[in-house]
Amino acid sequence: MNNGKLIFSKTDSQSGLTNASISVSNDKDSSVVIRELLQNSFDSAIDDAKREQAEVKFIIDMIQKSDIPGIIEYENTINAIEKERLSEQEKDILSAIKEELSQESISIMYVVDNGIGFNQETLVGILSDGISVKSDPVNSGGSYGNGHFSAFNISNLRYVLYGGKSSDGETICSGQALLRTHRDNGTLRNGAGFLRIKDEPIIEENDIFLKGEVIPGIISSELDKIRDSGAIVAIVGFNFFGKDNIDRESIINLMSSSVARNFFVAISQGLLKVDIIWDDKSIFINQENLEKIFFDTKQEKSEPQFQVAERFYNLLYKGHHQVIETKEGEVTVYYLESDSSTKLALCRNGMWINDSIPSPLNRGSFSSNKPFSALILPNRDTHLSQLIKGAEGNLHRDLRLNRFPNNKIGKEKRKRLQEALQDIKDFLSNIIVKNDSESFDVSIPELSINMIGDARVKRRSERKSNKLKKTKVPKRAIDSIEGKAEDGKGKKDKSKDKRRIGNPFDGVGKIGKRHDPQKKEAYIRFVVDKRATNLLLSLRLDDGTDPTCDTYTMSDRLLIKNAVCNGKKCQIIDNDTIDIGKVDRGEALDLKIDYETNIKGNYSVDYEFSNSALKKDSK
Repeated sequence: MNNGKLIFSKTDSQSGLTNASISVSNDKDSSVVIRELLQNSFDSAIDDAKREQAEVKFIIDMIQKSDIPGIIEYENTINAIEKERLSEQEKDILSAIKEELSQESISIMYVVDNGIGFNQETLVGILSDGISVKSDPVNSGGSYGNGHFSAFNISNLRYVLYGGKSSDGETICSGQALLRTHRDNGTLRNGAGFLRIKDEPIIEENDIFLKGEVIPGIISSELDKIRDSGAIVAIVGFNFFGKDNIDRESIINLMSSSVARNFFVAISQGLLKVDIIWDDKSIFINQENLEKIFFDTKQEKSEPQFQVAERFYNLLYKGHHQVIETKEGEVTVYYLESDSSTKLALCRNGMWINDSIPSPLNRGSFSSNKPFSALILPNRDTHLSQLIKGAEGNLHRDLRLNRFPNNKIGKEKRKRLQEALQDIKDFLSNIIVKNDSESFDVSIPELSINMIGDARVKRRSERKSNKLKKTKVPKRAIDSIEGKAEDGKGKKDKSKDKRRIGNPFDGVGKIGKRHDPQKKEAYIRFVVDKRATNLLLSLRLDDGTDPTCDTYTMSDRLLIKNAVCNGKKCQIIDNDTIDIGKVDRGEALDLKIDYETNIKGNYSVDYEFSNSALKKDSK
């Protein structure tokens, strides 16, 4: 009976340990890995197996090294690689592999789902690079053969096993190790090794995978627990997302936060249930306890950041919603007026994509509307969902229109997507309250001077009053200021002892702002909660396509021409920063800013505060 071997075939070309397929998946980021694994399982259960709910288990366990299928071939290959000429980076990777192999007990993480399972076709896709074999290309969130590479980053051995059980009880298994080309008795061997029963090409026509009784025990034991059909992904040498402190509670919390923040839509709709199991410690995440998990793990550093995810999680439960008919199919839009800035986010097939949507649905397109939040959920089985998928990257975490091919078909798809986004934009523009173009008002207690103009707009009953604005702060150097420019506050110390470092300033608690892109004027009013030695305010552009301004040239940036604070002119630094001066706690500031920019169309203006402290005050 052939139990299979980890076979590295002959090859004519070389590849290193710094595999490009692994590198693109963003290292050991728990959000990336869990998103990809969970989305594949979700699609398999909902779209392929037609389940009412996808059930996914993450199981962390320990196995004996001797029980790893193909471990003899694996260790022989590592010995051969060690004889090759390696780069310093490859030596570091090899060192980590050898350290893992020195242990008799090896950690493993299983991902078990109730999907349709694996068969000959899907295993060929998984063991291939860049081939998608999802049975439902319209609805699927990811693609077998692409996103699965992220799992290798959390394997110290870079070795992943796959097992599947079909509804008729048939079982199948294979695996892949991503190592390096090496020489075996003068023969150059491939860097990718595959668990199979014979050395033949991995194509559907070849019966080379392990089936039935020859499936290794560490996989068959889990397959036997699957009631109907399902799949297993086993990550051998699980490295706990690269964490130094391997604490069960912290790892489980990290995984839970990644699940809750990325799939709160699917879970809230009852379409997904996730169990995380580690010995006697287990936690489940479903429709009933999602809120508890979501907020209990808010301190975890996983993407999307909690503050971003929280805004749209709350919107899902508290916002108005309406189904919109676009040219490419229906989309459900959740919306609610905001006390801060306008933000739009998109989730596709229950999974978080991002909060930066391309034009014409970028947030800068709504400068004439009051601030609001909107969550865009394209319905499954629509062309819109498929078009959005075409604009996503390999990791499904952002949208870029230039991902469509630059040919006739690609341009047509891009146009169709933009037209659908325009339909959504028109709906939101019409339903959200308009700004008064001549004046504005922000409710800030304790301010004795009015905002520009006297207009008052009624707040909707569900809108919370007096929310505090969390300001963005830059971490960048600020040159020392010389000369005797007119002082906007009348208190600025003109000493040349100022530090060159602009320290982040988080003392702005109450803030109101707006800008007029036609007049190229910006207005901002705020109160400081603590003393600032020398307050600096920087203005940044955001056209909705890039959260930073790194892609702008100097001629495209927002250039400040003039700034007046409480009726007095301020000095401008580097064309984009206003030197306000010394500000005492509790002071109210009212700024009018004239600027120039060559950016066409709609955009948003971000305000970033810093403090250039005096040397004597920093001691």
